[in-house]
Amino acid sequence: MNPIYDLPPWQFGGLTIVVFVVVALGGLVATRAWFRGRGLHALVDNGVIGWIFSAILVIYAIALGLTAVQTWGNEERAAGEASDEASRIAALYRDLSGYPDPPRTELRALLRDYTRFVIEEEWPVQRRGEIPEGGNAVLEGFEQALFSFAPATDEQRILYAEALRTYNQLLEERRERLEAVEYAVPGELWGVVIAGAIISLAASWVFRLASLALHGLMTGLLAAMIGLVVFFIATIDRPYRGKDSLTPFAYEILPHDLMGKETPRPP
Repeated sequence: MNPIYDLPPWQFGGLTIVVFVVVALGGLVATRAWFRGRGLHALVDNGVIGWIFSAILVIYAIALGLTAVQTWGNEERAAGEASDEASRIAALYRDLSGYPDPPRTELRALLRDYTRFVIEEEWPVQRRGEIPEGGNAVLEGFEQALFSFAPATDEQRILYAEALRTYNQLLEERRERLEAVEYAVPGELWGVVIAGAIISLAASWVFRLASLALHGLMTGLLAAMIGLVVFFIATIDRPYRGKDSLTPFAYEILPHDLMGKETPRPP
């Protein structure tokens, strides 16, 4: 996986902006010398170039905006899937309160084990951009214990049916969370973002300005702005990836607010 996701956000953002600004200024100096060396700068009409430049920026801004909206939607969806799974765990834990002992104690202990497994084992794996393994084995133990319970009264049969329904929903939410690990902007769309940035910056090089410093300032500001938006897209491109990814807070509050002192401490 790409190591840039392991950088602190401020380093990643600073590096992105620096790269865009350096490329923009380097291209400006090179093209400015090439244009002047061939006398082409005298043929430039800033009014016409400005009209074309504005059209390019508008088209690129639309492409960037749609990409940013898509990535933000992916992050919100990934956060919602994790929150939904945690809600299913909480609902299932409450459903088990009506079970008799010893099944209630055993099932709740297995559910606490799964919650701790998600927090301590699966989340670090997700942050490396990998699909975590082992969670199904933990749930299989819970499933066997759940299926082996034989309700003896009408009340227990109702609770059993509700627990089965909630458990199936939990499995679905878990599957969707694991799928969200692979959420990412397609490579083709990244190609559009990068190519659009190059085209936009190249269009800024064509303007005729007497002052290289002023020309460089305007081009650098444009490059920095593009770099900021690209940094934003890249940061939320993979919701579970890297140091600035989603946290397991929805699961962490379960032991504290719901499971209480019953949650065993990790060794």
